[in-house]
This record gives sequence, C-alpha cells and structure tokens, in this order.
Amino acid sequence: MPQDGIFISKLAQELNSSLVSGRIDTIDGLNKTDFCFKIRVPGISYNLYMSISYNNPTIFITKEKFEKPETTSAFTMFLRKHFEGGYIKSIKEYNNDRVIMIEVECSNEFDGTYKSYICLELIGRFSNLLILDENFKIIEAIKQLSVFENNSRGVMKGMTYIPLKNEKTPISDSNTLSIKLSNNDNLYPKYLTDNISGFSPQLSEYLVESYKKSNENNFYNFIIKELKKYNPVVCEKDFYYFNIFSSSKCISYNTISEVLYDVYKNQAEAKILKDNNQKIFQTVSSNIKRLTKKIDKLTDELEKDKNSDEYRLKGELLLANIYKDNGIREKTIKVLNYYDNTEISIQIDPSKSIKENSNLYYKKYKKSKLALEHLFEQIDIAKGELEYFRLLEYQLNSASLKDLIEIKNELILNGYIINKEKPSKKKIKPNYKIVDFEGCKIYIGKNNLQNDFITHTLAKKDDLWFHVKNSHGSHVVVNGDNKYKESVIREAARYAAIYSDSKDSSSVPIDYTEIKYLKKVPGRKGSFVTYKKNKTIYIDPIRDTQE
Repeated sequence: MPQDGIFISKLAQELNSSLVSGRIDTIDGLNKTDFCFKIRVPGISYNLYMSISYNNPTIFITKEKFEKPETTSAFTMFLRKHFEGGYIKSIKEYNNDRVIMIEVECSNEFDGTYKSYICLELIGRFSNLLILDENFKIIEAIKQLSVFENNSRGVMKGMTYIPLKNEKTPISDSNTLSIKLSNNDNLYPKYLTDNISGFSPQLSEYLVESYKKSNENNFYNFIIKELKKYNPVVCEKDFYYFNIFSSSKCISYNTISEVLYDVYKNQAEAKILKDNNQKIFQTVSSNIKRLTKKIDKLTDELEKDKNSDEYRLKGELLLANIYKDNGIREKTIKVLNYYDNTEISIQIDPSKSIKENSNLYYKKYKKSKLALEHLFEQIDIAKGELEYFRLLEYQLNSASLKDLIEIKNELILNGYIINKEKPSKKKIKPNYKIVDFEGCKIYIGKNNLQNDFITHTLAKKDDLWFHVKNSHGSHVVVNGDNKYKESVIREAARYAAIYSDSKDSSSVPIDYTEIKYLKKVPGRKGSFVTYKKNKTIYIDPIRDTQE
C-alpha cells in the first residue's frame, strides 16, 4: 500500500528517536534518485537510505551497506559540501503530509554555525529532494520547476519553499474533527480519506469497520487510540506500522525501517545496479536485437538460394540434350527429366548454344552453392553469438556490482564496449562464491569470467563439475575428499539449480562429471564447454531462507 501521511508521521518519529544528535560522516549518491547518508550516533553507526524514484520513494535506516557507483554526481558533491560533518537536530513530518524535513546544524570557517534543511517529498512520481537554508529559501533541488510549468508552486533556486497544497483537516485538530465525526452520516471510509490529512483509503476502511465492531461511542477518540498502536507488519504485498489488514499471513517487525528495508531492498539494489551500469544492459539488449534480426535476414536469403540443385539439374539436362541444338533456338526448350520421367521447360538464352546455356546454369549452381555454404556459416556464427548474449542477459539478472564490473570488462575485452579509461594493470581475483559443506569446498561462478576461472584455473582434474542440463546457469565445482558423498553431490547440484534460469522449476536435471572430461568450445565467446562421462541428478531448487 502507499505510504500515507500518518505512516510518514510515525516513520519520522522513529527516525528522529534514532538519529537525533547524530553526525553525518559521509554521503554517497547511489544513482540519480537514491542516496545513502552514513550517520554516527554514540556507540552505533547507521546508513540512512533515501530515494525519490517514482515507483518506490522512501526513507529508512539500516546497518546494511549499499554498493557505490564509480562516479559521483554534482548533486552528491553539493550534499557532501553542505552536510558532511553536520549534526541532525530533528526529523519531522511537515505540513501533515508525505514530506519529511530533516534539520541539520552545519558549520564552516566562513559562516560559523548555521542551519539547513533536507526536505524529502515522498509523493510518487512527483517526489523531490530539496535543500533549504534557515529561512526556507531553496538552495538546490533535484527536480526544478518554474511557476509556468507548475500552476500550484515553483521549485527553483532562490525561491521560498512553498509546501504542497493540503486543505484537509490534520488529525491533531480535535475540536473540528470531534464535531464532524460525531455525525453518523460521516461514518464511511471516503469521508475520512477526503477530509482528514494523511488518511489513505485502506486506513480509512480499517478504522470505520473496526469502529462498527467495537463498543466505543466516540469515533474520534477511537481513531486516536488506534493510531497509537505500533506493530510494524508486512502482509503479503502490503505493509503498515500496525496491522490494518484482514490477511492472516502477516510478518511482524521491530521497526518501520526494517519493514521498508525488507520491502524495498531488492527493488532498490536492482535499480541502483541497473542505473549505474546502463551501458552494460544496453549493449547486451541491443546485440540480442541485432543478432535476432541478422539471423532472420540470413534465413530469408537461405530460402531464396535453396534452388541451387535446380540449377545443377537444368545444366545437366541441357548437356544431355545437346544433340537437339540445330542453331534455331527459342527462349525455352522442353527436355525429359530422366530422374522422374517428366517433361520440363528450361529457359535459355537464344543467342547462345545449348552447351553455353548449360555452362551458365552450372555457374549459377556453383555460385549458389558457395552462397549457401557462406549463409550456413554466417547463421551458425550469429546463433553462437546470440547464445553468448542470452547467457550474459541471464547473468545480469542476478549480478552484484562486482559481478557487473567483471561482465563489463569481458565486453570491453571482446570489443563490444569501448573503454575510455586506462586499463588497470592490477589483476583482480574473480568474485566467485565459496561454500563450505561437509569438509568440501563448493565454488560457484556467476558470470563467464568466474566460470572460466573456477573450471579451468582453480579446479583440479579429479574435482566434480556441475551444471544445469541444456540451459543457462552457473558452473559449480566441488573440491574435497568427500566430494562423492551423496549429500555433497545433492548440495552442489542444488546450487547449480538455484544459480540457473530453471531456479523456479521443480525436478531440475543437473549434469555432473569430473573436470578432466570437460573441454572448452574453441572459438566460442563465453564459458561454453562440452563434456562426457556425465551423470544426471534431479533436484528441487528450494532456496534456503538464508541464501
């Protein structure tokens, strides 16, 4: 459900109690819309994550770390200049709406101590991050709008900050609401949503239905009592700071920030990775489209050139009927096809002899045959290249930032991305995964560089190699004395299934064999291999909750 004003108010209170008096140590821009503030309070450090992306605008604290991009934006540099070293004085909801105002006490050698505000508007696609001075003048904003673009207000440097228009009654106005809510005609969800600031339809529906089932006789007092509850929950795809849902499938959390981190972490991390590495995703996507078109075009040409045998037959039949050449020739000649005893008409050039026409058909046959061989070769090359990019597309779906860097280096090495930076002379160890299990090491590659390394460099000849059958997936290698133990084989096969595009299927076939029976496919990009003397095991890739 959307984060309504009441939810944001509770969130602001929670953030304030955890971060007030905290020092802003560092600020990182994760992409154009997402930022991470490292804040240190006595005895503990937090990461304050905030996002104004249109599909998941949010703010929460966590101890988890986020991957940082290689470059720093101008807005991030501005934030660092103004707020690093500053102290948080308060975090509050502003104007009874989905706006959080963070007051920061800053200082420098020229201005001494001064106040600035980080204003976070969490309003879907209209979300914005603004920096205000102590007089609420706008110093900077990610999204700037002139009064001509926005009829309600302008958002430009130097203008005084005008809050979002909100004519609804705040929940704190007890006198007004007590009177309005005493009227039974107003006892329906839409009235609450339309008249009370910060009430979402889902919250309003819960309050009305709960009040009808209760023994309370004062609706306003009942609402205040309900809003004081605190038990952050996630119920399937919905969440709130207390349980307003009818579903029994709810998970409780200690804090609202824990809820938001759990709900948004995968979306946030995926978005940060994709935004910071658009070139990789675009390169893979455009090459898949290019190669698909190329294969279709070559296939069409192949169909056109499939009449090479017809040229050979006509040349042969003309040569067999050379005795009919009396010097008087029409544009067509009828001859017997002795392969099926049928008469066929062959077009000829009347100015040339039958033998010369036969030679012309033989030349067409040879030319068409060469074209066919070339087309078959080009189609095979294009299909191999397309399979390579399909593999990269699969690998990108589950790649971490380090994995992406390795994939980018691979694309640079193969000439698909032009590298404008000087290549590093330092060799970086591939970021493959290692699992210890029952005295064995299980190595898991998540891209071509890692697959090649664990299979062809790290592994010994008698180590076991695992891979999903006839599908895209990771190379998995097992090293250790217990590698033939059934439980070890099943565990390695499980990882091979989990790290494959069949991870959501059941009874996934996994091939395994010894490393010495593997052979890298010559001339193929990627980590493609052929193998023999393999066995197959069927696995249900049920991912452990800790994976």
